[in-house]
Amino acid sequence: MKALVFNGPRDIRYESYKDPELGSDNAAILKVTKCSICGSDLHIFHGEQVMTTRYSEGVEKFCVGHEFIGEVVEIGRDVHGFKVGDKVLSSAGTGCGKCMACRTGRPLECPTARAFGLDAERNGGQAEFVNIPNADQTLLHLPEGVSDEQAVLLTDAMATAYFGARNADIKASNTVAVVGLGPIGLIAVELALLLGASRVFAIDPVASRRARAAALGAEVLPAGPETVAEIFEKTQGRGVQSVIEASGAKAAIETALKLVAGGGTLSIIGVPQPDVGLQVMPIFYRNLTVRSGNAPVPFLWREVIPLVQQGRLKAADLFTHTLPLSQGADAYRIFDSRQDDVVKVMIEVG
Repeated sequence: MKALVFNGPRDIRYESYKDPELGSDNAAILKVTKCSICGSDLHIFHGEQVMTTRYSEGVEKFCVGHEFIGEVVEIGRDVHGFKVGDKVLSSAGTGCGKCMACRTGRPLECPTARAFGLDAERNGGQAEFVNIPNADQTLLHLPEGVSDEQAVLLTDAMATAYFGARNADIKASNTVAVVGLGPIGLIAVELALLLGASRVFAIDPVASRRARAAALGAEVLPAGPETVAEIFEKTQGRGVQSVIEASGAKAAIETALKLVAGGGTLSIIGVPQPDVGLQVMPIFYRNLTVRSGNAPVPFLWREVIPLVQQGRLKAADLFTHTLPLSQGADAYRIFDSRQDDVVKVMIEVG
């Protein structure tokens, strides 16, 4: 098959790769039709660290990508919810489906739980085909009333934004700040307003992304040292009750913590690097709640999908560029450079 393959930092190539095989009796093989690049894929592209793997230190070649939809072409004998020909979307990651954690609805606690496209043990879906372990928990039939673009977002971005908004304790009349306006941050802005926030401050260094947040109804500010002071002035010195950090960058997380009002909540959903930390003293003395972690994507679908089907959550026009799989290396360069007002890139596979 053809796939986008990690060959080293800033070296993702469209090339031939071995066809996937069913890795277990509860697995399925998916023929990918569409996929996209996530901001966390750029950590791999840059040779940074995701989980325990440092991609600058030399790893076996593997297929990248964890956001994809497609058609089931093969199933194992222990797959009961899907059949060949089903159109599906996949969670961005999964566990084994057999351990106690998976069987009791806690897949992130599975010893094998991780995202697709991190290594050759769990190749990703920026490819013509991909093996899906734990298929009954990992796949979902394409829902009625959901576009292909929204389905791709449901694999990760939309669920992660919802996870971040829910963890931020947003209540009616709360003030909210979203730091980082990539696709997940923009969806978080939309969700904050949907959940009843009275004001949403949206912060990002890229003007075109701020403009998108403003069109959603947010008050936008550039990232910079004056941003915290300006928001405190706008809130009469109180700060913001609920803050969602959707970047993972050290400066963004530091800014997000400074914005939280006493007794407020900071929700971190950006993927951090090892040098990122939090100061404990302001958290302790200001009685702050801090939450973070990976979104349990399949367990959020039942809450998020109705919002999409009812037209309350649109996540519209986030895919600014569409390229074929054969131009996947260009897709990474465009997304990484933020050129041409890119927000998110759709990759057409089959």
